[in-house]
Amino acid sequence: MANKTIQRIALAVAVVVAIPAFAQNQTYFQPGNLVVTVEGCGNYGGTCTNIPNGTGNGSGNSSVGGYGDNQGAPLTLFQYAPTGTSSVSYVNSLVLPQNNSAANVQVSGEYGSSSEGTLQLSGGGQYLTVMGYGVNASGFNANPTQYGEPAGALAQSGSLTGQSYIPVPRVVALIDANGNVNSSTALYNIFNGNNPRSTYTADGVNIYVSGQGTSGDATGGVFFTMVGSSSVTSSITGDDGGTGESQDTRTVQIANDTLYVSMDSKTGSYNRDYIGTMGSPPYTTTYSCATAPGGLCPTGVPNGPSLLSGFGNAGGTGRVKLTAAETNGINVSGEYINLSPSNYFFASSTVLYVADTGSPKNTSADNETPYSLCGAGGLQKWVNVSGTWTWEYTLYQGLNLVKNPNSKSGDTTCSTNTDGTTGLYGLTGVVNSDGSVSLYATNYTIADLDPTFLYGITDCLGATTAGGSSGSCTTGQTTFTQLTAAPSDSNFKGVSFAPSIPNGDVEITTTPAGLTVTTSGTGCAPGSYVAPVTLTWTPGSQCTLSVTATEIVSGTQYTFTQWQDGTTNTSDMVTAPATTAVYNASFTPTQGGIYNPAQGSTLPGSSATFQWFGPPGTTAFWIDAGSTQGGNNYYQSGSMPTSTLSATINDLPTDGSTVYVTLYWQINGSWVSTPYTYTAFNGSNARGVITSPTPGSMLPGTSVTFTWSAGMGATAYWLDVGSTMGGNNYYQSGNLGNVLTTTVNNLPSNGSPVYVTLYSYAGGQWLNNQYMYTAFSPSSGLAVMQSPTPGSTLSGNTVTFMWNNGNGTATSYWLDVGSTMGGNNYYQSGSLGTQTSTTVNTLPANGSQIYVTLWSQIAGTWYYNEYTYTSNP
Repeated sequence: MANKTIQRIALAVAVVVAIPAFAQNQTYFQPGNLVVTVEGCGNYGGTCTNIPNGTGNGSGNSSVGGYGDNQGAPLTLFQYAPTGTSSVSYVNSLVLPQNNSAANVQVSGEYGSSSEGTLQLSGGGQYLTVMGYGVNASGFNANPTQYGEPAGALAQSGSLTGQSYIPVPRVVALIDANGNVNSSTALYNIFNGNNPRSTYTADGVNIYVSGQGTSGDATGGVFFTMVGSSSVTSSITGDDGGTGESQDTRTVQIANDTLYVSMDSKTGSYNRDYIGTMGSPPYTTTYSCATAPGGLCPTGVPNGPSLLSGFGNAGGTGRVKLTAAETNGINVSGEYINLSPSNYFFASSTVLYVADTGSPKNTSADNETPYSLCGAGGLQKWVNVSGTWTWEYTLYQGLNLVKNPNSKSGDTTCSTNTDGTTGLYGLTGVVNSDGSVSLYATNYTIADLDPTFLYGITDCLGATTAGGSSGSCTTGQTTFTQLTAAPSDSNFKGVSFAPSIPNGDVEITTTPAGLTVTTSGTGCAPGSYVAPVTLTWTPGSQCTLSVTATEIVSGTQYTFTQWQDGTTNTSDMVTAPATTAVYNASFTPTQGGIYNPAQGSTLPGSSATFQWFGPPGTTAFWIDAGSTQGGNNYYQSGSMPTSTLSATINDLPTDGSTVYVTLYWQINGSWVSTPYTYTAFNGSNARGVITSPTPGSMLPGTSVTFTWSAGMGATAYWLDVGSTMGGNNYYQSGNLGNVLTTTVNNLPSNGSPVYVTLYSYAGGQWLNNQYMYTAFSPSSGLAVMQSPTPGSTLSGNTVTFMWNNGNGTATSYWLDVGSTMGGNNYYQSGSLGTQTSTTVNTLPANGSQIYVTLWSQIAGTWYYNEYTYTSNP
């Protein structure tokens, strides 16, 4: 096993791997609280200065020895209790798992990434959703090259399967109110070499994901999949104009039974900056604005989301000439800018708040005069009037915005700024009973490691001017309040309200997380689910929870121990509660290794299938087989994914020698090995042996039943009979199955050699023993008269005739005596059985000729010898 650091462990030594306890049994998040995605250190009030392989150099929000820009880092959720939009108090934090747990995978983020970490509530409010990378942050930073990214940027890691690198899946994490994490949706072959940006689920089962792929590939855009999947079901946005490139999308969301997505893109041939729709009800297959009912395509763009009418220019490039109300304090009325929408919040079906980053990616203004590549960052309020969206005003005061840097060589219209806040990224809000809207946002910065903040502001839902009033909402705010700052070595990204568990919902968990539980019963949301999962049950229903006794997931075997109420049966019947409840199935991880064939056993043949599972945390397998300990001259698998739990090894010896097999598994980047020994299949013991007729003997007739003993491990037999060694011109049985006898008819009866080959199927091959017999010859089996001597004169009227038994193959004898050849007028004995003598009393005594016929019954046929005597005168 080349180029691997190997740790060898004896079979009797257990592998101890820490399993994080993701299952919480009390409410972790409180309804009405805010939750913020934190990339990086995530140490509230502290720093991270001794990170393994940390490249932090002290610039920006980075400590020396901490996380550096673009490195893998944990994703942490900070919970805050808000007081209106004026202040927040820190409650707690939850680090998303950094190790695999059954079907749940590790979740990391890229520190300093400008376009990931969006946090959203599910449609029913039971889950927070966020996307990350399915890799341990420390493991990635230690050797990013093995993940297809030698430069060390996590977002540029490869997600494609079948490549020379270890693919990094883009992971959907669902987090419930109890702090339980379901990260079983680890998607390959999307967002290759780029960021997973957002995810949304209406029901905790069906999922939309959004992000960007490498320029020129087809892995970006919006996709549809299901919880627990490893691949997407369909692309919703499709290729960019048929060029083979996928679209570059940001936040995907369902509101008012309509699927929306924000875009700021220069992917392919088209600049796009707008918010678009993809079906009402939401599409689960490819959506095209050109063919969808009511679809409104941006100019020249045949594919992708429909442009929200009025959102930017008709071309969909986000090109807007600013009014005074739309400016943000750093741009002026009459200036042309490009939009850059990231997150957004529908306060109603006609009021939309948009967090604009202020740093547009596209260059749509290049050919327009006057043009500008500047943005208009801040919180934009859009209102739908008669089907057309109108930009009412921008809220920006208190954000301390700066102009975005020039984005095109030679462009001097924006700035040469290298740091500072240009706009907003994360956004959430709530409409209050008085018609006010409480809005919370995080900032978007020029430099990846610029400080980030959580802001709050209140607006009046019906106001048409910044700070205006509407109904019971007497006045809105015009200035953001900085509520809190991200700690050192950390970035704030997405923001959302906390999830909750409504009455009637139950929480089903497993310890460890990521195992499967099945529910059944009317009113019990029947189905199989990867835990943790929140389900809506009908109170009072009798519901049955079931698991299998053992589960093998991602190469690790888990054995069920008990339910939360102490039930040790794999099924547990419970009554659906009127409020909420948590049901938990506990499992014990089993020591990894080869379980079939059993250690020390004899292999079944020259081909054997080896099956195994690994300890928790395994990320890859490798198996070798050879004639020496640790050798691989018989077989070397190479690195295999955790989904591969068996390997068939061919061309093994069949001489009873020792075969050495080594199973390796990879944990935290290191390979651990366990050795096994087996006895090679011995072909000589597996061959059946003919016991009847005795090998080498003369066959007893033209129809012969051959019988043989069983071979060790043989499962079928085949018999050939012919006139040459290995031939079958007399008989070919075909596969007889596991029987030990067969009858062969129409054999020769001329005393010639007869060759018999008995084949035994064992160890995946046909083995043979060969035999030679002498064909049946009647003459050799005929009885021969011994007394009186043939041709002699008989002594009188009474004579006793005696004969031998030939070669012993005759089964009965018969004697005829007469005055003519073959006649029996003097005597007819009838069948004498095996008797070899008989007395005749009625012979003449006149000197005449007497004819005697001695019959021998051989193989069911009567054969004879004839004799002549003279009667006594």
